[in-house]
Order: sequence, then C-alpha cells, then structure tokens
Amino acid sequence: MKKTQTFLLFFLLLFLSLVSISADAEDQESIEINAKIEIEKVSRNIINALRYGKFVLADAEWKKIQTEVYKPFAEYDYLNGSLLYTRMEWQEAKESLNKALKKEPNHEAASFLLGMIYAQEDSWAEAKETWLETNQISPYNPFYHYNLGLSYYILKDFQNAISSLNKSLEYKANYNEAKLILAKTYLELNQVEKAKNELTSILEQDPKHMLASHLMGRVVYLMDKDPKKSLTYLKNPRALGWREKKVYARCYFEMRKWREAENLLRPIAHSPFADEYDQSFYLNLLLNLGFDERANDFFHFIQKQSQNESKIAEAYRMLLSSREGKDLLYHYFKLRY
Repeated sequence: MKKTQTFLLFFLLLFLSLVSISADAEDQESIEINAKIEIEKVSRNIINALRYGKFVLADAEWKKIQTEVYKPFAEYDYLNGSLLYTRMEWQEAKESLNKALKKEPNHEAASFLLGMIYAQEDSWAEAKETWLETNQISPYNPFYHYNLGLSYYILKDFQNAISSLNKSLEYKANYNEAKLILAKTYLELNQVEKAKNELTSILEQDPKHMLASHLMGRVVYLMDKDPKKSLTYLKNPRALGWREKKVYARCYFEMRKWREAENLLRPIAHSPFADEYDQSFYLNLLLNLGFDERANDFFHFIQKQSQNESKIAEAYRMLLSSREGKDLLYHYFKLRY
C-alpha cells in the first residue's frame, strides 16, 4: 500500500511538473506573439514618421521597443538601421541592416535600404549587386527596378539600364523618373529619336518637368541644330547637368550671347575631363568677350594639364555622375540634415 502511494505521488508530481513546463512554454509563446504584434505596430509608426521627416516621433516610437524581448526580431535591426540611415551614420546602419538580413534573408526593405547606403557612399557597384538581390526578393516593385536601372546607368552598363527601366515602367506605366533615365541612357547610346520619344511622353504629362525640358533642348539641338528653339527648353541654368551645359553653351554662342555661353562653359573648361574641343571653344569665347588676359591665363592652364584620360579625370567624372544619381534616386526616407 505504501509503495502504491509513493508511486502515485511520483506520477502526480511528474504530471504537475509537465503542466508547469507546458504553462511556461505557453506563456513564453504568448510573450513572443505579443512582442511580434507590438514591434509590427511600432514599425509602421516609425516607417511612416521617417518617410515624412517626423524624426522626433520616430525616436519616441523607437524607445517603446528597447527591451530584450524585441531584439531577436529582424525588424528590430531593420528599424535601427533605418534610424541610423536618416542620421547619415552609414557604417553603423549597414551593420544593423546586415544583422536583419542574416536573421531574415528575404527582408526586402532591409535589402533595399542597404543598397541606398552604398549609393550614398558612391559605391554604385555594391548598390547594384544589392538591388539585384532586392529585386529577386520582390520582383514586381517598380521603384526597386528604377533604382537598379539608375545604378546601371551610372556604371555605364546601358543595355542593362534599359532592361531594368523598362521593367519599372512595366509595373508603373507613367513613371516619369524612369522615362527620364531611359532618355538619358538612349542619349548616351546616340539613339536620339528614342530619347525624344521618352521626353515627349514626360512633357505631355508634365509640361513643367524641368529636367525633361533641359534634355529635350539637348535633343532638339542634336536633331535640328536650331539653337533658338533649343533655348526655349532652358528653365534654370543652375540645374543643368554638365552634358547639357556644353550644349546650351553652344546654343548661346551661335546666338552671339557670348557672356551666357562663357558662364555655362567655364566649369566644364576647367574640369579635369574637358576635351580639346571644350578648351578651344572656351578660348574662343574669352577672346570674343575681349578677355585677352584671361584667355592667356587659360591657355597656360591647359598647357599644364595632362588630364584627358587620366585616373583623376575618370574619378571626377564618376563623382559628378554619382552626385547626379543620388539626386535622382527613389528615396523612401528623408534625411535629418
């Protein structure tokens, strides 16, 4: 009898222990589920705040998830990377986003933002490779294809740029930014008629689109050699890219507006990648303006340069392209500074 009681007591204690373990497991599972729900809610609030530049609100929301229960989630590292990104703390942001991707390799937002950091750092090859992975995770997002196409354009891989930009337009038909980069790509390939078609489509929708207008003026000059007509497309000389500056300087020159031509061509003529045509053209402008002393100084300046195909010239050209690219990127978050 005593043995039977001992046996029953043992099994009762075992049963109670299993019930306790099961309850603890259920409690832990409940805590994790509640934490996941909470971090998803906070994530939406932070993302929306960062999109609209409400950084104080984003920081306040971030403080709500500063306990250990949230830190195992990939979303935690992604949000940390996003906040660091808006502060332009690129290295720390990359580390946090890579942590998120290690935990959750298909986290498309983390992958996209990591590519943005590489672009901000002028590392366009790394940005391209990252966005290729982003597009594998989420193949139907027009903005991902757009940024990938832009990176190809910056890297002078024009055929892949055309492919990616057309893919972007497949999913967002009236995406004027994609049409603009597509037009720029066609111009690089000297496919002027195709560039004109893209620019015409943009200007039909948005006649005040400044960058498209500037490019159209360049197209008109290339096709018609009509400087007066080209100049009607010029909206803001300060917003011109270096290629457009060369074209519009030529238009002003042919209209005998020497001073306007000289103002536009000056930074090009003094750049490390100015070619002999640019330099001769600028000398001619200085002489037409009666700036003999400046023309003499410029002549001695170009004699000292061995710039045309130098590594410095290529680096400078890449930095200018990168700066242009960063202005044209699809940005999901605003920056604080």
